[in-house]
Amino acid sequence: MKTVIEKVRTMLRHNQFLAMAVVVVLVLGAWLIGCESTVQSPFNPDKQVTRAQLQNDWEGYAKDMELAITDLDKQDLFKQKLFELGVVFAQGGTVNPLGAGITLLGILGLGAAGDNLKKDSIIKTLQNSKA
Repeated sequence: MKTVIEKVRTMLRHNQFLAMAVVVVLVLGAWLIGCESTVQSPFNPDKQVTRAQLQNDWEGYAKDMELAITDLDKQDLFKQKLFELGVVFAQGGTVNPLGAGITLLGILGLGAAGDNLKKDSIIKTLQNSKA
């Protein structure tokens, strides 16, 4: 057994730079193959994410932005309808009871939609924190 160890030591001493190069190549190869590149998440600065995770975060962010813009459009349309209703009433016109009822139902619908958006965002946050 000692003779084998002595032979290995002698070989390493004679080829020490080659042995170091082999070790460096093995470590670098393991790092290149086994370690996926990560970056700090722009949506959660405490978290490092891979390219696929960043893409998923971006798609979720874009979807949330679209929902928010849709909600803003609905709010602006509602404000416009209320303004038009106020103008008609101020000009001495009568208010259509059916139109007023639809407007009130629209208010309830906006409230329900807002609650659903808030609940969905809370659920997504909880699911992402568990993942």
